[in-house]
Amino acid sequence: MRIALLTDGIWPYRIGGMQKHSYYLVKYFAQQGVHVDLYHMNDSKFDINKLECFTEEEKKFITPFVFTFPNKGRWPWHYLQESYLHSKIMYACFVKQPPVDFIYSKGYAGWYFIKQKQRGEKLPPIGLRLHGYEIFQQGSGAINLYRKYLYLPLMKYLNNKADYIYSYGGGITDIIKINLPQIANKIIEVPAAIQSSWIYENNVAVNKPIRFAFLGRYEIRKGVKELSTALKNLIGKYDFQFNFIGPIPEEFKINSPQIKYYGAISDAEKIKTILQSTDVFVLPSHAEGMPNVILEAMASGCAILATNVGAVNVMVDDAIGWLIQPLNSGVIEQKMVDIIKSDLSIIENKKMTSVKKVKENFMWDKVILKEISYIRGIISN
Repeated sequence: MRIALLTDGIWPYRIGGMQKHSYYLVKYFAQQGVHVDLYHMNDSKFDINKLECFTEEEKKFITPFVFTFPNKGRWPWHYLQESYLHSKIMYACFVKQPPVDFIYSKGYAGWYFIKQKQRGEKLPPIGLRLHGYEIFQQGSGAINLYRKYLYLPLMKYLNNKADYIYSYGGGITDIIKINLPQIANKIIEVPAAIQSSWIYENNVAVNKPIRFAFLGRYEIRKGVKELSTALKNLIGKYDFQFNFIGPIPEEFKINSPQIKYYGAISDAEKIKTILQSTDVFVLPSHAEGMPNVILEAMASGCAILATNVGAVNVMVDDAIGWLIQPLNSGVIEQKMVDIIKSDLSIIENKKMTSVKKVKENFMWDKVILKEISYIRGIISN
């Protein structure tokens, strides 16, 4: 079986959750003997031609095509124009290559492919994965309205015209069915996944005081503002420790011995060390896809406190944590109080169950088999 994977880059040549997901797709497809024509780009200092992030055996199944993402300057629609041109350039390369069985399109990378297929070009089935569908989720402020104005027509077009639509399941599938009911029969549910190297089963005992952690950027949709408001109301009243991993601007930091800011950490081993000593991981986002950071925290033995957005409910349930509604600092505050006051055995059970759930449902060596099974079923019809 041969697939074309259309991307706007893979890790480590480009950094981001989507790029990391694309990297593991390629890696595990190759491990299963699936040939991948990889369409990607490079923003890093790595020699992209070496593909040094793959083993020699994996490279036997990878044919890379490298492109430069167009740059049309900074104006309101620049990213849309650049994405269209990027897809068009990749298409010009694609039609010169040996045929593939399936086109796996990440983000807007398959835009021109879908357009050409609508014009009557004979192309293999196209599966579209738009990661979070955040545009359909609850958001605050003018930025969210601006994004909807820019991107909603394109998202509807791509979803309507692609042959198959990837969903992480749970809340993401619900979002698609509610907002785009006409494509419900095209949905393929495959969750996100992580590598076995994240599994850590020794983080069971609850710390005294209890340790919370957040990992992410300071941006509106990550809910850091609401989280900080809650923490300010809890400091001095309750005994706990809270660790922030990620670039939080100085003006938004809380000056308290109960709060520690590690800043941005690129070393995965350092992140693992912090998470493996954490009791409860907190992610109060306004909108999400299926954030890998929750899977990484679960694999590290953390209970999870998160907002019920996107596909978070695929990972988090009462057995491993607590789901709350977004955009409410009071809800975050009250739930943290409940956790601090709760019996330690309850938290210990959630921590143990977190690791078990990841091992059973969200490991790449298992999830890739589901990906392959779906694609084989599609091309055999």
